[in-house]
Amino acid sequence: MLINKNSRFIIIINIGLLGILAASLITNQAVLSKNREFAGVQSNDFLTKLTLKLSSGGGSGLSGDLGKDALKLALAQGAPEVYGSELGVDFAQVEQAMNIMKEFDPTYGSKKVKLSGDLLKRYIDVGLKISCEFCCGVAAIIRQDGEAACGCAHSQAMRGLAAYLLQNHASEYTDDQILRELARWKGSYFPKAMVDKISNQLVSGEYTPDIAAMLLDMKVPKYSGDSKSAPLPSDIKLPGQVGGC
Repeated sequence: MLINKNSRFIIIINIGLLGILAASLITNQAVLSKNREFAGVQSNDFLTKLTLKLSSGGGSGLSGDLGKDALKLALAQGAPEVYGSELGVDFAQVEQAMNIMKEFDPTYGSKKVKLSGDLLKRYIDVGLKISCEFCCGVAAIIRQDGEAACGCAHSQAMRGLAAYLLQNHASEYTDDQILRELARWKGSYFPKAMVDKISNQLVSGEYTPDIAAMLLDMKVPKYSGDSKSAPLPSDIKLPGQVGGC
């Protein structure tokens, strides 16, 4: 009888251990599944995959991986410092932000910001260095006199942000830093085209002002190879354009 009791006891213990092991395996599989989904392996959600891709680069620096660095530069994340909380704009809500910032456009905005003197000069210097070439094809978002070069929503928002920053934060932003903010939004407006443009310029080392502004305060690695053949991560589908022209 003692042997039978011990045998039953051992069987019960073994069954319990097997149950714990099975539960552990199920939990591990569930965690792995969630991690894969978050990493974009299984999930088709664009923002989930994109957030992980960009955050995996390790801070604001560049990694030397052409595809990942182009994505990181073109697709900003979160709310911009200083003006993000003031205006209630976030790179996760591009069209909403565009509609808010274009209100300050000196030409078309419902809350026009009118600049003069040195601030107007700075506005012109910044505006002539960035264009909306993927939408309306203009050489710059303004003309030499500071008037709007086109009326598309993208240009209105970029002009509105530039005017707002100069009116309210002129001493906090240099012209190059204002241009960088416009370029970051341009990346969100035209993700696919801007990733291609950034990739090409990172390899060639020849930069247009908008891409150069994105690289402010960054150490740029040496890239090699043909940028035109550098693939984007296969599990991320970039929209061609956000917002209408």
